[in-house]
Amino acid sequence: MLIGLIFVMMVSSTLPAHAQVQNVPTAGVAINGKVVDGINPIKIDGTYYLPFVRIAKILGYNHIKFEKRTKTYEITDGSTTIRTTMGGTKAKKGNEYVNIKPPRWIHDTAYISLHAAGALFNSYIRFKKENGSIQIQKPAQKYVVHSGDTLWNISRIHHTSVQKLKSLNNLKTNLIVDGQVLKLPAGDDSAKEMEPIREREPVENNNKLTATKQRDNIIREAKKYLGAGYKFGATLAEAPKLFDCSSYTQLVFKNNGIQLPRVSRDQAKKGRSITKSQLKTGDLMFFTTNDLYSDGRVGHVGIYMGNGDMIHASTSKGVTITKNVLSNSYWKRNYLFSKRVIE
Repeated sequence: MLIGLIFVMMVSSTLPAHAQVQNVPTAGVAINGKVVDGINPIKIDGTYYLPFVRIAKILGYNHIKFEKRTKTYEITDGSTTIRTTMGGTKAKKGNEYVNIKPPRWIHDTAYISLHAAGALFNSYIRFKKENGSIQIQKPAQKYVVHSGDTLWNISRIHHTSVQKLKSLNNLKTNLIVDGQVLKLPAGDDSAKEMEPIREREPVENNNKLTATKQRDNIIREAKKYLGAGYKFGATLAEAPKLFDCSSYTQLVFKNNGIQLPRVSRDQAKKGRSITKSQLKTGDLMFFTTNDLYSDGRVGHVGIYMGNGDMIHASTSKGVTITKNVLSNSYWKRNYLFSKRVIE
């Protein structure tokens, strides 16, 4: 009999009655080959599961809310909000739904399968038997098919095309099966999330000053935090010492009477889209970050300062000013669009 074997009826109502849970040794966690932490996996009917909150934090999803009544987690890394419920076969990632193996609730702890964690966190996660470690490829260059997936659904989530997926994986038909590993067009400049540019959600603006004065005040406020540090998924409670890109823009605008959502993907829905030639001080600029996300999502937001410059919370420098941002090779390559929230 396996050590640590537990009958599920004594463990959790989110598991079928016949399921078996097995404890396994603590595993090292390596991201792109570098060991960064340790974690305590379990096996459920032979499938590896990871503690949900622990793996989320390891991958930078530090802003975590839990709804006890529904056993639902809402987490963000500052880019996209993810919602997943124990026992659910779909999770919400931004405004899209992802098919996953149901997360499990065991001993008051949420667990998620390797495949489901990969799908939610834009990573390819596997167990390496040779040394008992959890290996994470981030951003993902592979995707593990889940029951209910179609090539169209996968292409939509990763902002690519069915034809590109078929070509990359030498597929002659649209048929895919649960557990199949597909290559993704990682680092492909064509994978860019452009959907929010069409959205024009109204912005709550309680500032009675003229638009010109509001713009000036936004930049004045933004400069107050120059030199502050960066943390993925930082909360407003950690400000003004730590920000991520969207908690920074949220606070700067909030202190000027303008309400923005928490994450960059939701901020990108607000206001009116503008061209690069129309940029004015105080406009929001949105970028993808291919070194973090292979799905081309809105991953970064900054505030246009005028004269081609942007002030933002950078992952490498904290709150900083980037001169001639759209002439900078990195930011030019990752630029998506801009939105105006002060009219």
